[in-house]
Amino acid sequence: MTEKEFSSVRIRVTVLMKHEDGRLIMVRHNKAGRRYWLLPGGGQIPGESLEAAAHRELFEEVRVTAAGFRFLALRESMDPASGRHIQFPIFEALGADLSKMQVGEDPRVEGIDWFGPDEIGTRPIFPHFPEDLVRLARGESIDPFKTLLWIP
Repeated sequence: MTEKEFSSVRIRVTVLMKHEDGRLIMVRHNKAGRRYWLLPGGGQIPGESLEAAAHRELFEEVRVTAAGFRFLALRESMDPASGRHIQFPIFEALGADLSKMQVGEDPRVEGIDWFGPDEIGTRPIFPHFPEDLVRLARGESIDPFKTLLWIP
């Protein structure tokens, strides 16, 4: 297969929200008949700060507002065959108001689910970093930077 040139980097902010029992809030997507889960988040708009993107995406997907965010780590994935390169800054929402949490306006979002450490590995989660999510659900730290395998 021919490799394509990488022409840009897409940045998709991801926001971790954790219940006191360790369960993580995940959004259930259905895209072209394919069901998978992600942390709430989405693409950064050029000229938008990462913090503003996190606020906007959190509200668009799950109608949650947060007082602020704490940076946890950066994950990235690259596909030489398609030329796609995506970076995933992972933030923890601070002072999140979950009282109005519901599915927002993104038509790909089917629902909101809570997964504990033992459930995370049983679902298709993208980007694919279940080991990191299990550690975060358990209150453990993760490596600050990691390149992930590309999974189409």
